[in-house]
Amino acid sequence: MNKLFKICLVLALVFVVLSKIEARAQFADDGPKPQWLRKLPKPSNTSYLFRTFRLDGHNLQNARKLLPAAASTYIEREYNISGTTIETFNLHNTYVNGKKQSVQVENIQDSVRTEGSAVAVQLAIIDEYVSKDGIWFLCTMSEPGNGNTDYDNIEITTQYGARGLWRSAIVPGWGQFYKGSYLKGGLILGGTAALVGGIVATETIKSDYVRKIGETHNADQKRLYAKRVDQFSTTRNICIGALGALYIYNLIDAIASPGARRVVVKERKSSGGQSGYSYSFYPTSPDGRSIAMAFNLTF
Repeated sequence: MNKLFKICLVLALVFVVLSKIEARAQFADDGPKPQWLRKLPKPSNTSYLFRTFRLDGHNLQNARKLLPAAASTYIEREYNISGTTIETFNLHNTYVNGKKQSVQVENIQDSVRTEGSAVAVQLAIIDEYVSKDGIWFLCTMSEPGNGNTDYDNIEITTQYGARGLWRSAIVPGWGQFYKGSYLKGGLILGGTAALVGGIVATETIKSDYVRKIGETHNADQKRLYAKRVDQFSTTRNICIGALGALYIYNLIDAIASPGARRVVVKERKSSGGQSGYSYSFYPTSPDGRSIAMAFNLTF
């Protein structure tokens, strides 16, 4: 039992160290790559769309100033429009368990006009991501000339709730992969496979020694085989205990640890509908070690 405790303790320390290594590797950029870089969110209506832009500005402020020109070029090419006027501003920037926790409305005041009759387009910066290969922006864009844009309630969050939990409950590490923690997910999945393999191997060898005990009449051989049976039984039990500890850690991490930023799109309630706020409780890990409950209220 003492050996089992030591193995579990060492396993826990290894995963804490590896989690720190993963965090440092991921945050060489502006955190893990957001989910919107892999798949764009979908609006609830066709009056606006989501679009990503990559710019090579020297810093974030400089890249923001270059964004209207990039958006204007895209609109003119995509819609075959000879002229556009781009109004750019920050619409929403809040991370539940990430670096930013604020809602901003900040006009950038830059606009682009080209020759011809200009068409007004509203460009809102939803999220920003600084990486080694450039600065990425997730934006909403109104349809050119559409004066009745119906924006949804858009939230940026690092929490996944039960989405990560049920995946990791089925396949250890799957929830971590889903949340963008690929190193951690690979370690959990690989550790699970190794421990399962250890259980199967030690049980097979133990059974073979049990068989040998029944086949021999040599007392010394019987004692030797019995000793081997005890050794491999202990090793098997240690592997079972470590597998259980790893599985529990996998579940806690899947629901409590923040993942890559993702976009939650909720259809905005009309003025005659219900009140436009929502709330939620979810587990979180503020310092990566302890577990707490967080409350989020969105107006």
